[in-house]
Amino acid sequence: MPKKHTAHRTPHTGDGETKTSDGAFTLVELLVVVAILTLLVSLVACGAQMARRKAAIAAAKTRIAGLDVSITTYYGDLSVYPPSGNANLVTALTEDPDDVDWQGPYEEFKQDELANGEVIDPWGQPYVYVSVADGSPEHRPYSYDLYSIGLNGADESGDGDDLGNW
Repeated sequence: MPKKHTAHRTPHTGDGETKTSDGAFTLVELLVVVAILTLLVSLVACGAQMARRKAAIAAAKTRIAGLDVSITTYYGDLSVYPPSGNANLVTALTEDPDDVDWQGPYEEFKQDELANGEVIDPWGQPYVYVSVADGSPEHRPYSYDLYSIGLNGADESGDGDDLGNW
């Protein structure tokens, strides 16, 4: 008796879905996996970006605290704060003014911490330094204000995302 030829049929799972006979994934299943992987990658990237931002903020706060110590030591030796301006601050903390009371240098800067003779924050902007020696500090009127203008790059006089020593 001759064999009957039957067409290959895909088995049913009983719940309305069909399975492929060779165990391969369907296009929809692959698209779902790609969408999930894309979502996971974007979450990891967002978390990494947030971690970098927090690290930059911590670095700026640490630099301000270090400069505070140097400025306070300078003041303790000379009984006057360095003149206002970032470049003036760098010069005052690093170069001997031929004063017998000067016991510096009070700070040593690496080349990557300076731009045009000014100490810069993690975002590449110079710190703002205003001293009572020749200026009017807004937040600490009897000494000095020292702050970073922060991530947005806009000087908000110590408000907004600015990071200061007060």
